[in-house]
Amino acid sequence: MKYVRVPKELATTDVLEEGACFSPGRYVRFIPPTLRGASHYAPLDKLVVIRDEQVTAENGRDYRYAEIGDINVTTGGITFHEMKGYQLPTKRPACARNGDVLVSTVRTYRKGIGLVMDKSESLVTTNAILNLCEATDFIPGITLPYIYAFLRSDFFVEQVWSQLNRGVYPRMDADALSRINIPVSDDERVCAYVAALALAIADKEGWIRKKNDEMQALIEIELESNQTRTFQYQYPTLKEIARLGRFDAAIYGFEYKQKIAKIRNYRGGWRTPSAAGFTITPGPSLEIKLLLTRLDSATAKPGFYQLFIPANISEYGTMDTVTWLGTARKLPLLHAGDILFGEAGFKKGRSIVLIDEPERTTTNAHGLYARRTDGDLAQSIFFRCIFSWYRSQRLIDLMAVGGSGGHFSPEYFDFVLIPQFSESLQEEINLLYHNPGLSPDYKITLENFVAWHNEWNKSLGIWELDREMKALQQTLVNVQEEIIEGRTVKLPF
Repeated sequence: MKYVRVPKELATTDVLEEGACFSPGRYVRFIPPTLRGASHYAPLDKLVVIRDEQVTAENGRDYRYAEIGDINVTTGGITFHEMKGYQLPTKRPACARNGDVLVSTVRTYRKGIGLVMDKSESLVTTNAILNLCEATDFIPGITLPYIYAFLRSDFFVEQVWSQLNRGVYPRMDADALSRINIPVSDDERVCAYVAALALAIADKEGWIRKKNDEMQALIEIELESNQTRTFQYQYPTLKEIARLGRFDAAIYGFEYKQKIAKIRNYRGGWRTPSAAGFTITPGPSLEIKLLLTRLDSATAKPGFYQLFIPANISEYGTMDTVTWLGTARKLPLLHAGDILFGEAGFKKGRSIVLIDEPERTTTNAHGLYARRTDGDLAQSIFFRCIFSWYRSQRLIDLMAVGGSGGHFSPEYFDFVLIPQFSESLQEEINLLYHNPGLSPDYKITLENFVAWHNEWNKSLGIWELDREMKALQQTLVNVQEEIIEGRTVKLPF
């Protein structure tokens, strides 16, 4: 942590001031930098208005509901789920609207903070969320997106971490806002740039989810509308069990057979991954007893391996985070066109295609990678998209075995049947995942920053949206560091 100080020794007066409490959390101090003149601090409670509004749920009405876990701690995106009023976990959910900032009272220290981009008029949330609905006029030029950008910064999270009582389940409520300070640039154009960056990032995250939904819908519609016969469940026979050679999964149950029948009965036919030209290889074990030397790093180091592990793959086929590993052992490398899959646990089946040639990159024993000898990237992307559909249908879970999230070994991959869609449909699906697109042909300015990126987003694939989103996130972090340090920010316009 950059701004939190943990004392190495305590004076008797310090202990007495804390009521003779020896809980370590009582002596942690958040110490922000001394500002140099281009910025100042403002208390959060003076900057925001809290929406304290509940709705009485009507049983037959449609709502879009978000729980604490629906706030993505990595991106700040919020997923609202379609629900009838009688399905809501509470009869008095909190009201939310487009542009609101939702702050999880129990995941604040994990960046459980999101910006509502959904424009539905029936948005509701759990009551375990602080809903910030607008900025006050306490400081001219400060908007809610600017505040949101800093709420997702380490500067805010470390303040929260240092103040929460960790002797019990950490929780943040409205009373804590007065103890939180937000750095504010004295230049209104800088504040506007921070807000624009935050909105552009949120917009790209929304486009990633939208294109993923479009991809799933294209696959589902094609399968549903091209069935050769109606599914009828039949109990397994001894001959079927002997042929499949498995009695360790739910592949003989109604749910599995009903869902896999969409592929088996597809008019265009199907192929197994091996017949389609893929070979599946397990990732290396990175246990210290095998490596003998192992150094882990959150940042790139010369000579280290870049580590793509399944736990960090998002459900949209991107990497949430990347770590690095230093070892003297020679490890197998991933290459462009490889498909990396999660093999075990609750994130098994998450997958990513490596579009660009990665530099000195490997995975771990929980990762499986599929590779083609012909380097046909389009086939790799299509297989990954189909595999993602399998996971969304719960088919990967049904084919896996074992407890603690289950296990999907390489020998099961030929159970993943690849439908033979037309080339035009495959290309349409692939472009949703990978499409460089064309940037708008007019100059980007502070005033049109969000609109310029929104127009570009329409032509980008998920891979490119994620790349550009991460670039904007890094730019935002750099600008925020300048504001926190009180330095003058130079705008790129």
